[in-house]
Amino acid sequence: MLLPEEREILQQLNFEESDKLLHRFSDLYRHSGSEEEKTAAYYISERLRSFGVDHEILWPELYLSNPVKAEIKIIGKEMDIKVKTPAFSMSTGEKWIDGEMVFAASVPTPYALDSFEYNLNFEQNPKGKIVVCEGVPSPVKVNDIIVQGGVAAIFVQPGKDIHQCTCTSIWGSPGLEDFNNNIRIPVVSINSQQGKKLIHMLKKEKLRAAIKTSLVEGWKKCPLVLAKIGGKVDTDKFILLHGHIDSWYAGIGDNALGDAALLEIARVLKQNAGYMKRKVWIAWWPGHSNGRFAGSTWFADNYAMELYRNCVCQINCESPGCKDADTYENIMWTEDVDDFCRSLVEEVTGITPKWARPLRAGDYSFNNIGITSMFMRSSAIGEDKIKDLGYYEVYGSGGNIEWHTEKDDMRVVDEKNFMRDIKLYLAALLKLCHSPILPIDIRTMLQSMEKYVRQYEDFSQGLFNFSPVFEGIRSLSEALENFYKSADEIKSCKEKAEVINNAIIKVQRKLIRINYTKREEFNHDQSVLMPPVPLLADILKIKSLNAEERKFLVTGLVRARNRVVYSLLECEEYLKDITF
Repeated sequence: MLLPEEREILQQLNFEESDKLLHRFSDLYRHSGSEEEKTAAYYISERLRSFGVDHEILWPELYLSNPVKAEIKIIGKEMDIKVKTPAFSMSTGEKWIDGEMVFAASVPTPYALDSFEYNLNFEQNPKGKIVVCEGVPSPVKVNDIIVQGGVAAIFVQPGKDIHQCTCTSIWGSPGLEDFNNNIRIPVVSINSQQGKKLIHMLKKEKLRAAIKTSLVEGWKKCPLVLAKIGGKVDTDKFILLHGHIDSWYAGIGDNALGDAALLEIARVLKQNAGYMKRKVWIAWWPGHSNGRFAGSTWFADNYAMELYRNCVCQINCESPGCKDADTYENIMWTEDVDDFCRSLVEEVTGITPKWARPLRAGDYSFNNIGITSMFMRSSAIGEDKIKDLGYYEVYGSGGNIEWHTEKDDMRVVDEKNFMRDIKLYLAALLKLCHSPILPIDIRTMLQSMEKYVRQYEDFSQGLFNFSPVFEGIRSLSEALENFYKSADEIKSCKEKAEVINNAIIKVQRKLIRINYTKREEFNHDQSVLMPPVPLLADILKIKSLNAEERKFLVTGLVRARNRVVYSLLECEEYLKDITF
């Protein structure tokens, strides 16, 4: 529950500074690596300086992909088709890629939240052909086409306007291995009207198409604004609040509103720094849009040890304050802060949230470090209102279909929604900064893990033995109950609070990684669907394999199970060694 002092601080928020930023950004096409992005960073820096906020502009060198032009021809047909190519599509230069077209349907997969994570079902063999499918170009679907031997992809988007996006599955700037192993194809998008016509034609006759794409790729230094505020008691620990400064086009909904929220929160936090026991770091990332989260990934890499030792939680600020965004449907956080976030959303906004498990998206570049996470999405248009408005599913701007188009401008701003949303962000920061004991419940994460592994066990129908995992969970659960009981008895002792908090963070580092990552610590998993407890998720393939293939799968799953059980055992042993 919010304290009276915290409610008073929330009342200090206003729209004046945010309105100035939004109007300043409204004519800046802030593609990463551009002069407009630099202008935006310098503006934020100047305003932070006027507030007296300590900050710096870092200049990471990021690998970016900038779409320039795309063309498509339907061979033998007179069709003038508007087309865009996404970032990290293969550039064909002056060469045309041609081939017969085949259609592939989008199909739901286990644990996919929305169609962006769906796979493709190929009606014909796509090898050597151009695949036509529906939706925005997603890494999952593009990977499906590449694996099946398709030579190019045409995505039929759901609306009149074509949404710009990024189709690579590599998270952040690639390492040498990822770069050398990265197979790509040319990818283009067309709008719904022309796409439906094309699909209808394909059902009646064989058609060929030719595609030409032009993109510019390379390393570019980009501005990353980093501010640090407060922390009068626990001077090392901090909460990381962040959002991306770059955009497709003017990007007011995605993400100038987020940039404005961070700036206003920085202003109010600076005025109330004396209230904060822990610091807040606020970061404005470059490279989100045309670098696949390259800025936050660079930060995770280059500040890894400081993040590992001291970052309590990361809070992502994406598209707050958009028009018609009257719900918190599919708002995200890791399970260890479920009770905290649910009660906070209801208390601050009066709206009951509908939680969704965090996607592998949205600058969640810190999972492999094991950091608790909150609020990938902000408020959103509810499902019922989306139908009433005649909208379709998009992935930002609060659900407004101007997302990632030239129309994402001041028309998407709602001042009332914005003030409601930034109060939620600030309230979360105040509680995390001031609470003697962190409001993180490891037991909730463990319960969630058990639920998902139980689902895997049910799916396997006895084809794999999950009992060592359940035994590890049971044993760690007992250790956690003893830990929290002891912590509750001594939580009023200031000297012991640090011991309790350090233990919570230490255990969570491992449990976040088990539940959300597959690659090792300090690496980055791909930007594709990441099922719960990813190391064990290959069990979902077992029924599609023959008897011999299953033996190979089980061999790998045994090794993965050992990693999971070992991590649980490490947590248990650590907790048992704690002395209060």
